Amino acid sequence: MWSIQKELSCPICHDTFKDPVLLSCSHSFCGACVQAWWGTKRVRECPVCKAVSPTGKPPRNLVLKNLCEAYLLEVGSGLVCSLHSERLKLYCLDHRHPICVVCRDSRQHSHHACAPVSEAAGLRRSELQEALRPLREKVKLFTEMKENLVKTTEEMKAQTRDTVEKIKEGFRALREFLLHEEISRIAALTQELRFKSNMMKRSFDVWSLRIQLMEKTIKSMEEAMRDEDTSFLLRADALTREVQLSLPDDPKLATGSLIDVAKHLGNMSYSVWCNMKEKVSCTPVILNPNTAHRELQLSQGLTSVSCGPKLPLMALTHSQPERMNQHRSVLGSRSYSTGTHSWDVDIGGNREWALGVMAQEAQRKGDIPSGLWMLRFSRGKFTAFSPSRQTPVPAPRGELRTVSVHLDLDQGKLTFSDADTDTVIHTFRHSFTDIMFPYFNTWSDVPLKILPLKLSVAV
Repeated sequence: MWSIQKELSCPICHDTFKDPVLLSCSHSFCGACVQAWWGTKRVRECPVCKAVSPTGKPPRNLVLKNLCEAYLLEVGSGLVCSLHSERLKLYCLDHRHPICVVCRDSRQHSHHACAPVSEAAGLRRSELQEALRPLREKVKLFTEMKENLVKTTEEMKAQTRDTVEKIKEGFRALREFLLHEEISRIAALTQELRFKSNMMKRSFDVWSLRIQLMEKTIKSMEEAMRDEDTSFLLRADALTREVQLSLPDDPKLATGSLIDVAKHLGNMSYSVWCNMKEKVSCTPVILNPNTAHRELQLSQGLTSVSCGPKLPLMALTHSQPERMNQHRSVLGSRSYSTGTHSWDVDIGGNREWALGVMAQEAQRKGDIPSGLWMLRFSRGKFTAFSPSRQTPVPAPRGELRTVSVHLDLDQGKLTFSDADTDTVIHTFRHSFTDIMFPYFNTWSDVPLKILPLKLSVAV
């Protein structure tokens, strides 16, 4: 069978032509091979037909050289069968490999299903496209995650700037309070100094007057003692009585004349701390802004929540895993797994609200109803929601202004009551095994306010 590999092989080295030359007899050989052949002979004869070449430097066969190079490139690219040097025009569906027409008739592939390369390539391209689909989806997912990381970094920076300003504002208020305390204490000290200085001045004036009177008496007695003896003796008893009457008691400095330093410096920081309790507050639940729905607005101290336009501080719209996207709700920043915990919420005139607790696992899964226990007030009706059911709740008597939430994880109780009348509205009984977060939900622009604890300072 004719083979292009044989036609492109040098008759001397039986390898593919390398820099072939063309003899006058029309036979071609590798330039190096024919020169080596002639080196062993007496004449320059053709190794095939024995025709004598008229020149020792036969011309190069460029056409054959180009054909050999193209053939070698084709073989190197794998488009030519390594066994039969034929182009791989068929595809063995059993071995899933390209073959040539000679391979199809060989024993190895004689009973295999074959298809043209173009047809098989289209089929395999479709298969590869299908295999690439999950990878493309992963690339899309990872690209979105990368964009989210960039947006999260920007949001972190915005949060930091906003938090720094609020920290500075808080400490400015504290500094103003401390400055006011300092000014007040210095003013009290200055007032005491002024009062006691006036007392000293009045005493000084009194003693100055008494000194003047005594000095006048002394001068008068000294003049009398210069009188003639008989005249002096006649007045001596009277003068003595006058001196005795003019003699005052010994001067004494009144106690408490000095500044009461102890009053101004004693336990000064403690006294300031006691005064500070009127300026500071401690709220049992602090809201976590990272969980707040985009349409909720939190107060600067993170102790109240209302519904309104999307927060201007958070211009970015991507979602964080902890953010509440299903409900207009926000969670407390601190979780509970044991013990008892209580917080009071001032609902004011809010007519659309819900309070309760939510399990951490429900937040992680994004399935809020699976771990939510709450009391909801909407359209004038109270409803108790739990993962298992929802139950209508009778409305409490009178106007409800403050709701007290009491969570007893040890006893498995969640109680809602009217804080003003201490009347129970509803109680859930459940063995809470997950970590629980305080839950706040509202559709109203009237804020829900978590009330601060009553502070006391005692020694």
